[in-house]
Amino acid sequence: MKDQFVIACVESAADAAVVLPWVRHFAEHLNHKGVMALHVESEKQKAKSEKNDEWLKALGVPYVSLQGDWRTAIEGLPTAFNGILAVVAVNPSAPRTSLTHPKCLLHEFKNCKTAYLVVGGQLPAIGGCDNPLRTTCLTMTHRREGKELLVWASYLARFLGSKITIAHPDYRDEGLRQRWQNNMRFVDKMFTPLNISYTSTAIDGSTREDLRTLNQQKPDLLIARTTDTRDRDLLDLLQPLPEWRLLTHPSRTPLLLLNPRDDLYILCD
Repeated sequence: MKDQFVIACVESAADAAVVLPWVRHFAEHLNHKGVMALHVESEKQKAKSEKNDEWLKALGVPYVSLQGDWRTAIEGLPTAFNGILAVVAVNPSAPRTSLTHPKCLLHEFKNCKTAYLVVGGQLPAIGGCDNPLRTTCLTMTHRREGKELLVWASYLARFLGSKITIAHPDYRDEGLRQRWQNNMRFVDKMFTPLNISYTSTAIDGSTREDLRTLNQQKPDLLIARTTDTRDRDLLDLLQPLPEWRLLTHPSRTPLLLLNPRDDLYILCD
């Protein structure tokens, strides 16, 4: 019996066809975790569709079908379902009420206590020893960075064989550069005992750092923190979250997102 799960958050069989290969890939490589599908619908939706269990059964994996709301179910992933990673599809063309629509996805996952992998397409075909996630990027700035980003980068390197690139702004201000260097020393403190190597590279431009990293490095996967809404002022609240541009990026690059919370659950293997 598995005690930890990678969980597919799915609304339909079409979503599951995209999400489950990613779920299986991560579950297998993260020390053979369990696989589970999670489906949530409102009472109104349940009344309109009485055959949801049929397509869920056809997935061939353990599943949970709940009546209620996605946000409550997602917040309970680590405690109610022993989830260590959620995987969800994103589709900018989906109806605005669909979980896969970027705005709805960000709203429903904003209290998520685990990392969540957002995928916009199929897992690349694996041939021979090829790795579909050969390169992973994250952005390290002068700001206080959560170690969860580095922990997940270490999992990608150790368990999935991904090469890590840490991008950073090209600081000219000496004070900001010093703070960034302090963060990089913390990177070395975490990675050196695990024998994890990485490449450091500067990014230029004036857009949000994660977007610059995505545009300039073109990684197979980007790890990013979502915006801390507690730090947003009134003007910020009138604008879309910066993650919107990542979720709607034409490259459809998989995004491993972590919310800025004090009670995040992370894998400890």
